[in-house]
Amino acid sequence: MGEVPEIKNLQQVIEPHLPEGCTLDSYSSCYLTKPGDNYGSIMLSVQAKVRSADGAIRDLPLIAKLPPLTNDLYWQIFQPERTCITENAVYQYLAPELDKLQLESGILPAHIFDGFPRYYGSRISLDTRTSKVDRDAVLVQENVTMRGYRAGNRHRPYNLAETVLILHYLAQYHALPIALRLKKPQVFEDCVRPYFKKFNLNSNIDQAETEIMNNEILKDIKAVASDERDVNRVKELLDIFQAFQASKDVDDGPFTTLVHGDLWINNLMLKYGEEGTPLKVKIVDFQIAQYESLVHDIIFLLFSSVDVNVLEDNFYNFLSIYYNAFIQTLHSVNVDTSNYTYELFLEEVQQTAHLQLPHAIFMMKVILADNSTIPKDYKDVDFSVLTKNTGAKTIKTKFEAILRTGKKFNIFY
Repeated sequence: MGEVPEIKNLQQVIEPHLPEGCTLDSYSSCYLTKPGDNYGSIMLSVQAKVRSADGAIRDLPLIAKLPPLTNDLYWQIFQPERTCITENAVYQYLAPELDKLQLESGILPAHIFDGFPRYYGSRISLDTRTSKVDRDAVLVQENVTMRGYRAGNRHRPYNLAETVLILHYLAQYHALPIALRLKKPQVFEDCVRPYFKKFNLNSNIDQAETEIMNNEILKDIKAVASDERDVNRVKELLDIFQAFQASKDVDDGPFTTLVHGDLWINNLMLKYGEEGTPLKVKIVDFQIAQYESLVHDIIFLLFSSVDVNVLEDNFYNFLSIYYNAFIQTLHSVNVDTSNYTYELFLEEVQQTAHLQLPHAIFMMKVILADNSTIPKDYKDVDFSVLTKNTGAKTIKTKFEAILRTGKKFNIFY
């Protein structure tokens, strides 16, 4: 995968986040993810050696996230000038404010939301005076695999137990920023809102490229759709989703919050008990987080990453499970929930859910990409990943399932 990029002055980033008197003694690093598992950044596994005040040295396993240095196409698409600043803000500003809000509401320290990895510092440049992200940007966080968390396998969707656990975490992740907005509006305006403006991933993608990708999708849809109207509707939904991404910031509503925007199996890490019971979740990769309706994350997660049979049997169950956890979280920080009826929540689902079906359909080309079609070197990854797998049986089967379940639950038309 080529030479590992050097992180200059790593000590300046992480030392303020180490226990008092500790310093970075040395570190080594290697690539963490293979091409196809992460497109918008370079992920490095960092083995840091930390010296404490008494001279003892201990290992500290970290992850360093760098912008896509070696792939100009991805620098252009993922726009680190915006995405790095947004992701840093989740750890730098949002997470501490949510912790404080919960503790001030009397929630025990061991029971506060633990869905973010621990933060070990970030920067956008070596130049402390600049506000522009450059190639020396880095975000450092704990390596949660050392605490038993593991990434999902994009070829094995979530089962019932995993989905229920993730929905509980997702409900907390959505409810707490709403509570912060309602209870501490000034903090929200200063520390949160400026960093999570609307973001259009397509703004730097050539329209011709988008049309090629959409046409490849429609070829597979035609192969599985029994009705020409379904093909036309998918084409329409792809256009609607593109227009949605390019739309303006939304106004505050009861269900507007910080959505992750890319909540699929690769961006969730789960910890399991001895019997294989899913116990805890870490949500990662907040590069395209933005202020939107919470329904976007729920529907994209369910249709992109949950086993089809589990989803068909439990769609309304899942909405109810999420809603109850959401209300419970608002109660826990003393927010009045009289405006948050289940009927209003279902209306929000009905209004918004269709927007995420084309997103899920598009992402299937990535999620179910055959490993053999992905170049070994990150810098060689390009759009062909999304067009090489047209006609793949797994993708066509999943497309058929998305159409069927979307129609069954009345969110396709």
